[in-house]
Amino acid sequence: MSRVRTESMVMRLSKKPLTEGFDLWDQDYLLGALRLFQCKLESSPPFEVAPCLESIATILGLIEEDEDAVEHFHLAAEKYNLIQKKHLGALMTAMATEIQKGEDAAIAVIDASIAGGDESKDKQKSQLGRLYSYRAELKRTMEKVDEGVADAQKALSLRPGRLADGDMMHAAHHTLGQLFQTQGKLDEAAEQFKAALAARPLFFPAAEAMIGLLKMKEDHGGVIDAIDKAYKLHPKATLARQKAFALSEGGMDDEALMLCEMVIRDPPHEETEPLQGKSVGVCTMYKAKAAILADIDRLEEAKAALQKALFVDATDAEATTMLEDIEATIASPTNKARVAAANAAPAPAAAPAAAPAHAPAPAAQ
Repeated sequence: MSRVRTESMVMRLSKKPLTEGFDLWDQDYLLGALRLFQCKLESSPPFEVAPCLESIATILGLIEEDEDAVEHFHLAAEKYNLIQKKHLGALMTAMATEIQKGEDAAIAVIDASIAGGDESKDKQKSQLGRLYSYRAELKRTMEKVDEGVADAQKALSLRPGRLADGDMMHAAHHTLGQLFQTQGKLDEAAEQFKAALAARPLFFPAAEAMIGLLKMKEDHGGVIDAIDKAYKLHPKATLARQKAFALSEGGMDDEALMLCEMVIRDPPHEETEPLQGKSVGVCTMYKAKAAILADIDRLEEAKAALQKALFVDATDAEATTMLEDIEATIASPTNKARVAAANAAPAPAAAPAAAPAHAPAPAAQ
């Protein structure tokens, strides 16, 4: 019998387009995107190597692998400089500098590159756009909101790009939306988040941002709709929990509890679960169920839900604290008196029996 040769996962992923990694990243599947970018490095053409290294570095930073992130940012800077994209090279240096020395040092690198740039040259415009976009994000974290708004708007005018002009517009729209939200300009923020999703329909951060914005606007129906849209992009137990709470706050406790049970039975896949060896989603939904039950004074059921959460993950500190609080409430004199009064209350009187079908009608008065 002849052997069947099969491709390794590395070979399969190396043949996928780089854009598939960006799609995974947009949907917040960071580990899947990271794996694809790492496999692509060996087979990417020269013009894709730098964006690939940049993507690896950025994701490593997001998952707090700072030392490896800095190394990859420096490699990306070298590759960008080799293909005559000096401003993107400076951007990579600034991102490494932020990790090592903080925002002010990173901004100094950005400022120097912008000062040496020429917006009138088409080959530099989108690169400079990315510098302004990144500086806007730094200003946002530093709470220099007005300066951040100016930078984000400038970035959009230059159509920031990574592989092509304008392919990073969504990031600038998202940052501008966050800045407007901080200023309390909720309608303007919503327009920016929508623009980010129009540019990149899979961009989960903008979909998630819409949830928080609609909560600020107290748009209950809009919040639930926004959660559903975000859930389609990336099913997460945290989103299901938010929806359950939103339903409960709207007086739909039964629907909220049904949602919790549905997600407990069929939890969404979480990328980190194989590493943790436990179902994060199931534990999250048991805690959500317990919180809703506690709010409607079904304390014993809430206690049981938390015990199940701790059976799934005995190390969950939030579930432990919640269970301690519930047990204390159950044991409190006030609760004991309430339960005793409820037990002592007479049962509601039975409804009177219906008259037989052949009974005569009452006589007219």
